[in-house]
Amino acid sequence: MVPVFANSHSRSSLNLPMAGQSGKAALASRGVLRRSGMSALLALAAMTGTLPVAQGHTPWRRIGLTQLRAAAPELNGTGITVAQVEASLCPHGDKFEPNCAATGQPSFKFTFINCSGTVGVKPDIRAQSAHATRVGWIFYGNRGGNVMTGVCPDVSHIDVWNAQALYRQLCRASPSLIPPGQIAAPAVINQSYVFEDAATVEIRSVDAVFDNYAARHNTLFISAIGNGLAMTTETGWPSQVNPPADAYNDLAVATCNGTTGIGPACDGRSKPDISAPGTETSYAAPLVSGAAALLLQAGKEGLGGSTTADTDIRVIKALLLNGATKPADWTNSYTIYKHVYIFNAPNAFTFTPLDPRYGSGVLNVYHAYEGLLAGEHSPTASTTLNGQSMPTAYTYAAAPQPLKGWNLGASNTRAGSNRLHHYLFVLPKTAGTSWNLTATLDWNVTWAGTTLLMDHFYLYLLNASGEVAWSKSPIDNVQQIHLNKLAPGTYDLVVMEHGSPVPIPRSHYALSWDFTPVYPGRRTLTDGRHR
Repeated sequence: MVPVFANSHSRSSLNLPMAGQSGKAALASRGVLRRSGMSALLALAAMTGTLPVAQGHTPWRRIGLTQLRAAAPELNGTGITVAQVEASLCPHGDKFEPNCAATGQPSFKFTFINCSGTVGVKPDIRAQSAHATRVGWIFYGNRGGNVMTGVCPDVSHIDVWNAQALYRQLCRASPSLIPPGQIAAPAVINQSYVFEDAATVEIRSVDAVFDNYAARHNTLFISAIGNGLAMTTETGWPSQVNPPADAYNDLAVATCNGTTGIGPACDGRSKPDISAPGTETSYAAPLVSGAAALLLQAGKEGLGGSTTADTDIRVIKALLLNGATKPADWTNSYTIYKHVYIFNAPNAFTFTPLDPRYGSGVLNVYHAYEGLLAGEHSPTASTTLNGQSMPTAYTYAAAPQPLKGWNLGASNTRAGSNRLHHYLFVLPKTAGTSWNLTATLDWNVTWAGTTLLMDHFYLYLLNASGEVAWSKSPIDNVQQIHLNKLAPGTYDLVVMEHGSPVPIPRSHYALSWDFTPVYPGRRTLTDGRHR
C-alpha cells in the first residue's frame, strides 16, 4: 500500500460523511498541499504481472492452516458470506474489483457495489484492480491445488464494496449491508485500506459507525492498520494505526514480516490486535479474514457445542487472539520501541494488553480451532465485590474448569459494586512440569453519536497468596494475560466488571483460555509482563 497521491500534490476530497450527517455532507478540507480530512482512502500499490504461484505454502504453515487442513479438511468457508472492501486503485476512476477468473471464483458468486452505490452482478473489466485481485486470491482464491488456493475457497458469496460506498451506507440511520437480490449480510468483512491523515474528531466519527454496525449486526470487520511512517494520523499522539482499523470492535491486522505500522492507536489503546505474514498489511489482513470465516463455519456446524455463542464475533475474536503464536520478542510494553519510533503510548499506558508490533501474536488458525473445540464452559462461580476491595481467589470447594476452553459470559452489576466471574483451575503436580497460560478477554462497545458507551472489564489471575498477574487497561476493550512457567497448583482466573454509580444491565464478554504443560528440555516462549 502506498499513498494514492504524491506528497507534493494537493488532495481531492472523497466527501465522506461523518456519522449523523447526510450522504452529501463532506469533511472539511485541510487546505492545499495537505491531505483533506479522510480524503485519500488508502493507498494501494499498482501491481503488474501474474500472481505469485507459491504464495500459499510458507504462510499456511506459519498460520496453522496446514495443520487445520489435515485435521478438518471440510472447513473451507462453506455457507459463509464474506465481503471485500477496496479503495479505488485510480483516484480518477473506480478501480476496485478483483479479477474473478484470476481468483478462481465464478462470477456468479460476486456482487459489486461501486463508488456511487450502484449494485452490479457482472464484473466490469474497466473496474478491475490488481490489488483487489491479490487480496481476494489470498482471502478466498480457488484456482485448484493447495498452492493456488486461498484460506476459505468455498465461501457462499462475496460482496465487493468500493470503500466510499460502504462508508456512506454505514452512516445511514438504518444501515444495511445486504445488497439488493441477496438474502444474507456478510459475516466477515476484509478491509485492506485506510483513511489517511485522520484527525481526532474524524477518527471518532469513523469508529462510531463501524463499532455500532459490528455490535448490532454481529459482523466482524478485519482491517489492515497501514504500512508505517508514510501513513499516520494527524492527532495529538500521531499513530500508525489508521481508521477504520482503530475501531474498538474491529480486528486490526499488522504484518509480522513485512512493511507495517505499529501501535498504539492515537489514544493509547492496544492496536494492532493480531499479525500475519505478508509483504504489506493489505495482504496480511485477508489471511485473518479467511481464518475467521473458517471458525464461523465450524461454529455454525456446532463444533464448539453451540450454534449461537460460538458464532458470536466476540468469541471468534477471543479465539483468534488467544490462539496467536507469541514471537520471541513479543512484549506488552511500549518502552522497547522508544529508541526506534518518534511517537509512543502516553506514559500512563506503558504496559498494555498486547504487543505494539504483533498484537496478540502471529495468527494460528489451528490453535484457535482447538480452542473452539474445547467448548464453552460457564464460570465456576460469580460474586459481588463492594467498594474498592481487591479481588481475592474463590476458596470454596468447586470442580475445576477444563484447562482449555472459552465462554460467552453475561454480567449484571449492582450500583457501586463490582461483579466477579471466577474460573477455577487446578494445574496438576506432574514431576518436572510447569505451565504456560494465555487468557484473552474482549467485549463490544457502542456509541451515541461520538460519545463512547463502554463497559469496563478487567482480567486477573489469582491464587491463595493473591495476585499472580493482571490485565486491566482502563481504555481497551481487550485484556490479555500471557505467562510462562506457572507452578502447579490452584488458580482463579477472574473476569471483573468494574461497577459504576448506576446499575449496569446485562452485558456480555468473551473469554478464551489455554493452560499448556511445559516439559523439561522443551523451548518456551517469552514471558508477558503485567506489572
